[in-house]
Amino acid sequence: MQINGYSIVDVNNRPSVLQKVGIRSYFLNGGTYTDPYAISGVSIFTLSANSYPDTVLNSDNLISSSVVPLMHFANSSTLTSNVSFNASNYTPGSTASGIYKISTGLYAVVLDGGVSLSGVYNGSTIANSASSTGDYIAIWTAKLFQSGSWQTIIQKFSLFNDTFYTLSEPLLLTVRNQLHPKYLRLGSKVDLKISTDINIGNRDLDQSIKNIFRDTVIQNPQFKIMKINEGVTNLPAQVTVSSFAQTSSTIDITSDNTLVFNFDTTTLATHSETLAGNIGSLVGTYAVQAKFDILNQTFITDLLHFQIS
Repeated sequence: MQINGYSIVDVNNRPSVLQKVGIRSYFLNGGTYTDPYAISGVSIFTLSANSYPDTVLNSDNLISSSVVPLMHFANSSTLTSNVSFNASNYTPGSTASGIYKISTGLYAVVLDGGVSLSGVYNGSTIANSASSTGDYIAIWTAKLFQSGSWQTIIQKFSLFNDTFYTLSEPLLLTVRNQLHPKYLRLGSKVDLKISTDINIGNRDLDQSIKNIFRDTVIQNPQFKIMKINEGVTNLPAQVTVSSFAQTSSTIDITSDNTLVFNFDTTTLATHSETLAGNIGSLVGTYAVQAKFDILNQTFITDLLHFQIS
């Protein structure tokens, strides 16, 4: 993922304690991504700290006044409509302890173990102490509606130290990709999902290494989307409507190596290639091609076709 043009390691991507780790929260209301009214802070604790009898929550299911988090993220205002939530405010550094709005209903903080990160909690500066490997929780304290009460949302994540490992032979990687869905309606705005199955062909490789590749190992994902003009002699055979470069900052990766790109078909009507007369009919055959890195290899998928009707 990227915030303000900076690459951030998602919590699903086996982050180490020294990386910039993005912790995200999606807020939905009635099946729609919706901005909460306010977010007062995001607090980091060890997972074990929230186990009885050492729970960090009080009887109201809010953070107890008697505990201090390992790290705390907050903005100058709690209102999500305030400019302090703008993702453009993020610049890596020791004071990058804000909460950033990525898109409607999606917010993120960056736990950066590569700097002496600090935050402010109850008026006092606290240094980031989430500096060891293990299981953690991020507690988001939010007010979903103006008339609502403060409530907490708890997310679990882990930091690792086994992102470095040694092998006596090169990894023999093969990948297989599938596209979902394959049929879209013109005017829809749909997530194009490319699942990625990763196979390691080294027969004698330890299973612990193979298990690492069950988590997200893909880096730098990009999509290229093209209109395919089959059997039309007066139009280009393939017309790019979204290039690799245009999509490089907008693709999500799930914990099972699925690449997700939100494709808005309504933009096709005003696309420069449409206005230039190169696309022809907006309905018809399209293709998406993914490009991504795993270790020292760059993979480019076959053209994965889908239909817009």
